[in-house]
Amino acid sequence: MPRLNAFRSRFFWKNYSAFALLFLITAVLISWIVFIKVDATINGFTLENLRSKAEFLVPMARTTLQNGSSEAQGLLAELGKSTQTRITLIKEGGQVIADSDFPIAGMENHWSRPEVQEALSQTFGLSERFSVTSQRPLIYLARTVSDPKGQRLGVVRVSLSVEKLHSNIIGLAAALATITFLGVLIALALGWALAQRVSIPIWEMVQVAEAMRDGKYTQRVRTITDDEVGRLGDTLNRLGSELTGKISELQRLETVRRDFVANVSHEIKTPLTSIKGYVETLLGGAINDPDNRLRFLEKIERNSERLTNLVQDLLSLAKIEATEDTLKLTAIAWTDVVTSVIARNEDVLHQKNLRVKLDVPPMAARVLGDREAMTQVLDNLLTNAAKYTADGGLITVAVASRGMWTKLEVADTGIGIPAEHLHRIFERFYRVDKARSRELGGTGLGLSIVKHLVSAMGGEVHVESTVGIGSRFTVKLRADY
Repeated sequence: MPRLNAFRSRFFWKNYSAFALLFLITAVLISWIVFIKVDATINGFTLENLRSKAEFLVPMARTTLQNGSSEAQGLLAELGKSTQTRITLIKEGGQVIADSDFPIAGMENHWSRPEVQEALSQTFGLSERFSVTSQRPLIYLARTVSDPKGQRLGVVRVSLSVEKLHSNIIGLAAALATITFLGVLIALALGWALAQRVSIPIWEMVQVAEAMRDGKYTQRVRTITDDEVGRLGDTLNRLGSELTGKISELQRLETVRRDFVANVSHEIKTPLTSIKGYVETLLGGAINDPDNRLRFLEKIERNSERLTNLVQDLLSLAKIEATEDTLKLTAIAWTDVVTSVIARNEDVLHQKNLRVKLDVPPMAARVLGDREAMTQVLDNLLTNAAKYTADGGLITVAVASRGMWTKLEVADTGIGIPAEHLHRIFERFYRVDKARSRELGGTGLGLSIVKHLVSAMGGEVHVESTVGIGSRFTVKLRADY
């Protein structure tokens, strides 16, 4: 970024003859610009602060609105004092059931308040108005509160004195005015030095702001002074860093999306191409060839089954991602899940003459989980172990508790996974040996589904493997005592 040399600036030389007057005007103008920007920042911060406080209060408000609490008034008073805001809890219909600053007796129905009405339609509602209760202007932010099923219970509202906010802004304006006045006096004596000191950071901020306007977020203010102008420059630098990070994240997500679409397209295209080729061959006359038609139909059936499995896994993954934040965790025993999954896969295990060793205590500790999700996790791990274990091999399923965690381990004596692939094994469509995986009917989504489900239940999944010896997958879920 080019630096402004005030001593060589033609504009500086042109206007320096009337420096006393022009510096005053310029100083006032700069102060006004800084004031407008900082005022917008303060207002934005105040709104975000109120929003964060409202979100923080939602769990407490939900419990109080659902179950009622005689201590709600005192609790809100403490919270209001600690957060320096007024907090009001409004029941569905408008009845005020608690307020941090005022007794609720005699309070009128609040359902028609503008911020409450806006929150009912948009989750959050904001208004600035004169409070009849506190007899002063306030900024209100309301947030609707619903139970886990989405049934609205009421509204929690936080408010802040407009006078306090305005006093901060007035104080800022006074500080800027004082600095401007002193700057004029000092400018008369120091002239050149002050002109350079003031011009350079402003020039840099203008350059950074213009670069941001043009979509270039990597440029930074290099001259950060220890005053309001420096704070503004630091704010611009942090804004540029945040925007750069967000853009990088968006680019990463776009890359993931493109890779996912490309992988899905390839995975679907391959069996479709095979099916189309065999069908065309049959229609071309091979259907009358008794030696080949059965073989072709079997290949069509295998590719159709592969397509079906792929679509089912894609639908499962989409469903998991859409509902992973809404899983209702209850106390589930791994013993019941293991028994049902082993029974479900009995035919597959028998076909390959695989031995299954169970190390599951009859009274194994319960975990906080979802039965369907736990079943799908174990089913995918057991199916995966069966695919990559040779006939007559051993699969071990064990459950053990240690501290606050309960571990499920699925170990096999299969082909194993090379160390360089272990860190990517849970990625979508990632296969160590693509040809072998497709031959065995794998979609490349099973372990990704396992990771999503375990994460949705607040757990962890890990893998250890040695080529030629086997693999061990470990699922950790929180124990329920």
